[in-house]
Amino acid sequence: MISKARVLIVLVLFVVTWYVMDVTGEVKPVPIKKTLSKFPHSVGEYSLSNSFQSSSEVVELLGVEDYIQYNYIHPDGRRINLYVGYYEAVGMGAGYHSPRNCIPGGGWGIDNVIPRTLDVNSRSNEKSNISEMVIRRGNELQVVYYWYQNRGRVIGSEYWEKIYQVMDALLSGRRDGAFVRVMASVPGNDLSTTRLELEDFSEKVMETLKDYLPGAQI
Repeated sequence: MISKARVLIVLVLFVVTWYVMDVTGEVKPVPIKKTLSKFPHSVGEYSLSNSFQSSSEVVELLGVEDYIQYNYIHPDGRRINLYVGYYEAVGMGAGYHSPRNCIPGGGWGIDNVIPRTLDVNSRSNEKSNISEMVIRRGNELQVVYYWYQNRGRVIGSEYWEKIYQVMDALLSGRRDGAFVRVMASVPGNDLSTTRLELEDFSEKVMETLKDYLPGAQI
């Protein structure tokens, strides 16, 4: 026999789940503060080399309201690719596509995914957690840094991002946010040097994006 307590717990969970789904479905889209097309063509010592425009079918699949995919180049020839995709309401017909699912393919495989911490603003001792992914195709390596920057937060974990989505939808009726990815090849398999370059580049990108993305208050 099923106890009354268990039945009550199931009913409570059902009601709570229904409530959360109902309330979070009423979020209001939040437009970006400044279009990403105005993002700087210089980041530190890197300058814009070229940009990539996705087809209308890919943009529709991604569901982004605004995005950029820029290739930057250093005077010594090193290159860094930057992708930023902004969503006015994540989950309302569109959602983030994790690099764990999107990058593998074309012979590329994931070596590992680990957390990283960036010093975004040394003066205020501001630190942010992101994710690092090392991918490999034969003897070729690339390092990928990615994070979710939204509603005044920087989040490195897909799981915590989903938790904050629900919390913010309940408390403030918002699900706006951006997915940011920075990646570079690893010349001579020198991971340490590539990581240092990506860390510096990512810290500058993260700080600059604050002028483009809606913050904790709108």
